Order: sequence, then structure tokens, then C-alpha cells
Amino acid sequence: MQQVLIHVIPLFFVLYVYVSLISKTHLHVVIKGLLLVLIAIASQYPGFCRSFFVGYDDRVPHLGIILYSWLFSTQLLLIIFTLAKDVITWLYRLLRKKTLPHPTTTAVCLVSITMFLAAFGSYSALSQPPLYKLDVPVKNLPASLDGFTIVQLSDIHASPLLDKERLIRVVDQTNQLKPDLIVLTGDIVDGKTEARLQDVLPLKNLQAPYGVFAVEGNHEHYVDYDAWMQAYPTLNMTVLHNSHQILNVDGAPLAIVGITDPMAVRYHREEPDIEKAMKGIDEGVTCILLSHQVKFSRQYAEYPIALQLSGHTHGGQILGMHWLAQLINKGFVKDRYQIGDMLLYVNRGTGLWYGFPIRLGIPSEITLVTLKKAD
Repeated sequence: MQQVLIHVIPLFFVLYVYVSLISKTHLHVVIKGLLLVLIAIASQYPGFCRSFFVGYDDRVPHLGIILYSWLFSTQLLLIIFTLAKDVITWLYRLLRKKTLPHPTTTAVCLVSITMFLAAFGSYSALSQPPLYKLDVPVKNLPASLDGFTIVQLSDIHASPLLDKERLIRVVDQTNQLKPDLIVLTGDIVDGKTEARLQDVLPLKNLQAPYGVFAVEGNHEHYVDYDAWMQAYPTLNMTVLHNSHQILNVDGAPLAIVGITDPMAVRYHREEPDIEKAMKGIDEGVTCILLSHQVKFSRQYAEYPIALQLSGHTHGGQILGMHWLAQLINKGFVKDRYQIGDMLLYVNRGTGLWYGFPIRLGIPSEITLVTLKKAD
């Protein structure tokens, strides 16, 4: 059944684009055939990505993977634009009692526009993440925590598309910020440890006086979960599973709390338990919560948490589409949200999932958080 979803269903969209957009043009039959073949090849990109799990992608040059992901992004946009064209055509026919003119011009324009947008979106997705600075005012913050800095990396999604070389640059940029603490809020890698461990090895070079903490994301659950949970600590990361660790910052306690991902329920693993994670933290201790997803943020805000750092949404990736991502994620999609006394920050993603390799208007990010004493 999964093979049908991955290989066969996309071909129906290929047929739809060809019949609705390309077949009605006056383009030469060879050009029509070439477009059909390219769109059909692009539709099989999700199937090709399955090779990422087992390392077969090593046989394909990195540039080839980038070009294939660009072709796939072009196809996705072309489907969306064709659908929009058909809706406009239907309205035009309804109001004017005639069809839209110049089908050849329309097709050439849409193909050209989608190719350009996909190229720009692919470049934006794969380029070095820009830095976003976030000052967080905290009530009753101890003086020694005033100015404490945290770098958040989220949704790295290390893969053959977002490869080891890119992660090396991310690690270098993070270390140059000289943060007191580094946190990774889930979806660090895609694939099996035997194929992808080499891609995340640069994370071992992350440096911060108070350490590197991480929580799982939903993608950790999909492939090789137990192996990754054993591998992450070898990269000098402390992985928190419904637990916390108290840091002593010049005599002031700082609680770093981490919870599991809701996807754990599907795989019969330990589901998020904020009560368990917070148990044992003394009253008045400044708490920072690491949670990959934002589904339960309003419940978490009922606890004495100053800041929740999350990811998962990738910011919606495409401006306009982010409204749908916001709807799916309980009204949260990117940037900051004040929920009672708790500030929620949703990282737009340091990387992105290879299955949707495009960003338009919503860049990736490395977040530098600075705790500030509230007035």
C-alpha cells in the first residue's frame, strides 16, 4: 500500500497537469513529451528519498540530489498553479461564458514561473540559516542569569540533501556566538544510524560552558529510534526524556526541562509527561522547557515555566501556506507567543525535511536567546 502512495498516486497528479495545462497548447509534440517525462520523473522523488534511509544515495552526487529536489519542487508548484489556473478558468467561464484565451502562453508562463520560484525556494532552503536574536524578559530572574545566552537549533533534518558540509557550517556559526548553553529541539536527522550517523558527527563539535541538551522530535520515531537515542549521547548531547537537569550558574539554579514527542504514542513509547518532567524542581527556580511540538503548550503554561523552546512547524516554509500550518498546530507556527507568564518561541527550523525541500518567504534560522531580568 505504501508503494502505491509513493509511486502510483503522484502519477495521477502528473496526468492532471499534462491534460489540464500542457496537452491543450500548440507546443511541438516533442516538447510536450519532454515536459511529461520530466514531471513524471519529478513525481518519483519521494520514492528516491527512501534510499536516504539505507545509504544508497552515496551513489548519487550531491549536486544531482539538489537538482532532483529542485525538479520535484517545480512539479509541486506546477500542480498548485495549475489548480489555481483551473479555478480561475472556471470562474471566467461562469462569468463571461467563454474560456480563457492563449493556453500556450499560459502554460509557458506557469512552467517558467514555477521553475524560477522552485530554484529560489531551493536556494533559500539549502542556504546558511540566518541568525535571529530573541530577548526574553523573565520575572524574578536571578542576577547571575541576567544575560545568560542559549542557542537553539531545531529541525536540522540531516540528510543527503542537507548534508554534513552544511551542518559543519551551522556548528561553526553556533560556536562563534559563544553561547552559555546550546539546545536542539528535535528532528535532528532522517534515516538509519548506519547510513546517517556520519552526517550528524559535526554536532559533536558544539561547544558551550553549560553543555548541549536535546529532545526528540517526531522524525526520531520513524526510523531507528533506539539506535539514535544511544547515538546522540556519543555526540556530547544530553537527551532529556520527560526529565530535567539543574544547572548551577554562578550560584543560581536554572532548570532545563525536556519532554518526549507526542509521536511516541503511535509507537507505544513514553508519551509527553510534563508532570514527571517538572517533578523535583524547587519553587522559584527559573525553568526552560524543550518540546519539539507545540500541541500542548497551553497546558505547559500552567506550570512555572519561563520559556518554552519548540520547532516542528518549520514556520510553514511558504508564506501563505504558513496559515495552514498554524491552524494544524493549535494556532502556533513561528516566532514568539506569550501564554500567561510563559513565553513560547517556535523556531522556523535550522533545516527542513527533504520531502518538502522548499522555502519561500520564510527562511530557516539559528536562534540566539538571551535571558533578561524583567522590569
